[in-house]
Amino acid sequence: MSGLRELLRDYGVDHQPIFEVAGLPPDHGDDLTWISLENLVNALTLAARVTGDRFFGLKHGSRGRFTANPLGYLMANSPDLKTGLRNFARFQPVLSTNHLEFVETAGGAGRVEFSYPVTMPSVVQMTDFVLMRFVTRIRAAAGSHWRPVSVGLMHRQPADTSEYERCLGARLSFNQPVNSITISAATLALPMPNADPQLFKLVKRYCEEEIERQKAVDHPLNGIREAMTRCLQQGSFGPKHVANELGLTPSSLHRRLKAESTSFQRLLDDTRRCLTHRYLLESSLKLTDIAAKVGYSELSAFSRAARRWFGTSPRSFRRRPPNLDEAA
Repeated sequence: MSGLRELLRDYGVDHQPIFEVAGLPPDHGDDLTWISLENLVNALTLAARVTGDRFFGLKHGSRGRFTANPLGYLMANSPDLKTGLRNFARFQPVLSTNHLEFVETAGGAGRVEFSYPVTMPSVVQMTDFVLMRFVTRIRAAAGSHWRPVSVGLMHRQPADTSEYERCLGARLSFNQPVNSITISAATLALPMPNADPQLFKLVKRYCEEEIERQKAVDHPLNGIREAMTRCLQQGSFGPKHVANELGLTPSSLHRRLKAESTSFQRLLDDTRRCLTHRYLLESSLKLTDIAAKVGYSELSAFSRAARRWFGTSPRSFRRRPPNLDEAA
């Protein structure tokens, strides 16, 4: 939070009203205190709106060290960049509820892929912030002039992409199914400077223990929602397909849903609603493409569902005035 306060101060903006509206303690100290991911998302979104800078997330992500958390220390003390990214992805649940994966591709290259819980609207600024945090971490090994092989972003392309190109290079794609950063094999093989092998072992052991602890308290619907989202993207989203994605039988999935006082159809409908909200406000995809992504083969059926969810047509909902739920 100290870095966010300092950046807002540079814009001549008082951080306290923003923190209060976003649900963050206005006088948050520099102690290591966990905060809600959703509250941080709201704070970054509101900061972009108040400052009038749609690149606020990018700029915040490029400042400061941000190592004062387990995953920051784990990556900084890894023997090489590939090990750091692989472990960062493995232990992501220690730090945050967003989905993150490190995918190793042909020829030794790799790709960091990340997205946010489907129930969380307006993640443009948070996405840009995290994107630049990864780029900054990679530059600790590769040098300040390093650029990714390519970058993919789920949100729509802004009219002005100059800040993205300045920070990341020209190989950018928007309206992608997942946020991603592609890194060459040569870069992944670079050693992390000043890595402490003993500290790496200690932090890794802590992360392993924390993952085991969290398994006992994680809300069961979170994993089901994410499985539904993946199945919707694949075009097969019935109970059998979702159960297979989770490694369950359909009857086991039914029992889990019943234990949470919900049903497959109710949770699927809400997941579609959340996805539609995000696509309409944060992407420039055509309505027919959005309909397909949330499992509707007919635009008319999708439009009826949108009216039920939002009280208006999808086209009208997309044109509504910006507010706290949207990026600047």
